[in-house]
Order: sequence, then structure tokens, then C-alpha cells
Amino acid sequence: MAFAILFIVMAKFAYPAIKKAMEARADKIQGDLDAADAARSEAESLRAEYDSKIAEAQAEASRILEAARAEAEQVRQERLAAIEPEIEEKRAQADADIEAAKARALADVRAQVTSLAVGAAEQVVRSSLDEASYSRLVDDYIESVGS
Repeated sequence: MAFAILFIVMAKFAYPAIKKAMEARADKIQGDLDAADAARSEAESLRAEYDSKIAEAQAEASRILEAARAEAEQVRQERLAAIEPEIEEKRAQADADIEAAKARALADVRAQVTSLAVGAAEQVVRSSLDEASYSRLVDDYIESVGS
């Protein structure tokens, strides 16, 4: 009978307190689980946002890099186009200098050949002409120049 009284007292006073403590503990556990689920959902959302921003940043970096490459190529083309007339002018000047050098060399060679030919002819004429032939040659020349 003592057991029954103890059981009734326990059921009347202890059971509601134990039940209340168990419910509070269950509510706290459920709240913790809900908070963990919310934190996990928020973390997944933040990760998705982070991944999206990284992808956007990589795409922007690629666009910037491509734009820089295109601009560098354009600058290179513009510089080549700007320097092309100068290169062509220098090439033309070099060609003209070469032609002038050829002409000078040819004139020098002609002058030397002429000088040698005149000297050789003079030697031949002196050795093969006597005074009468020389006089006749000079007279003929003066006559041809005079006419």
C-alpha cells in the first residue's frame, strides 16, 4: 500500500514536473534542430551566392583580360601602321642610296677606262705618227671643228 501511495503522490506531483521538463527538453531539442536546419539552409544559400559571385568574378576577369588583349593587339596594329611609312621611306632611301652609289661607281669606272683609253691611244698615236701625219691629223680636226 505504501507503494500505491508513493505512486499516487508521484503521479500527482512528480509526473507533471517530469512531463513538463521532458516537454521543455523536447522543445529545446526541436528548437536546436530547427536552428541547425535554418543555419544549414542559410549556409547553403550563402555558398550558392558565394559560388555565383566567384563565377561572376571569373567571367568579369576573363572579359577584362580579353579586352586588354584586344586593346594590346589594336595598339600593336596602330603602331605598325604608324611606323610602316617610315620603314617604307627608309627602304626607298636605301634603294636610292644604292642606285646613287652604283651610278658613282659606274661613272668612276667610265672615267678610269676613258683615261686609260686616252692614255693608251695617245701612246699609240705618238708612236705611230710621224710629224707630217700628226700635222695632217691636227689640221683635219681643226677643219672639222670649224665647220
